[in-house]
Amino acid sequence: MEFPLTTTEVVMCIKTLSLEISEHTHERQTLVCVGTAITRGGEDLPTQGRILVFNVIDVVPEPERPETAHKLKLIAQAEVKGAVTALSEIGTQGFLLAAQGQKCIVRGLKEDGSLLPVAFMDMQCYTTVAKGLKGTGMCLMGDAVKGVWFAGYYEDPYQLRLFGKSTSHLEVLAGDFLPDGKNLYLVVADADSNIHVFQFDPEHPKSQTGHLLLPLSTFHTASFPTTLTLLPSSAPSPQSILLTSTTGSLSLLTPLSPATHRTLTALQSHLQTTLPHPLGLNPRAFRSAGEGEGGMGMGMGMGAGGAGGRGEG
Repeated sequence: MEFPLTTTEVVMCIKTLSLEISEHTHERQTLVCVGTAITRGGEDLPTQGRILVFNVIDVVPEPERPETAHKLKLIAQAEVKGAVTALSEIGTQGFLLAAQGQKCIVRGLKEDGSLLPVAFMDMQCYTTVAKGLKGTGMCLMGDAVKGVWFAGYYEDPYQLRLFGKSTSHLEVLAGDFLPDGKNLYLVVADADSNIHVFQFDPEHPKSQTGHLLLPLSTFHTASFPTTLTLLPSSAPSPQSILLTSTTGSLSLLTPLSPATHRTLTALQSHLQTTLPHPLGLNPRAFRSAGEGEGGMGMGMGMGAGGAGGRGEG
């Protein structure tokens, strides 16, 4: 399946999303959404972008080539100012959240093939991540300079409202939500190979009624995380986040109860002090994220296990 782009157009992001395709029947369909950037020579020529929405249709395959039985059909597109760097589904109506230039805009797919903007938020700089929490209007956004943004989308009236932000600057590479019971955590990866865990808690005095996201934990991974994806779960199992990295490793980040966290922390400390460290390596310093956002000692543990069998409490 192929779709030609313009000469200077490059794909910045691609997602498979469930969007509403009819304003009358409210029918939803799984579609392929692509965000692009169109660059032109010269410092005085701004970057443009396009949002392309495709449907995968069945066609008659070519002789002896069964893989050609599908085709991309363009059903909607929009030319926008600025590169389209992140896409996500948002809300309960099947709308599209697109990061374009220095704005994040919620758009609705119309039957005439247009993408109608209904709400927006100024991001002020390059947006790297946009993730909506399925079934809600909550969304996580991350940028290349200022860090993590937690916002909510309202449908009556249409608006995108900021709830809270991180307290220090981070170059966010990936991120996603991690719900755990009545608690809501936001997990992001930065350009220094660190994983940061934040909590939205308006009742905590240090959150300034929710305007600041509470930093709970930070640990080093020694590799650049490329994606963070919230995995579906069935009760009573907790939800987990799947991490992929540039080294090809897969890890799972799972919330732990305070009792389990204390037990594993005690075991980890015992092993670090009793077992020899090959080549004089320091496991404590390896997981330390250095200066920046650190944990606040709020009694919440995160367990992570790598695909190679390595884990950390």
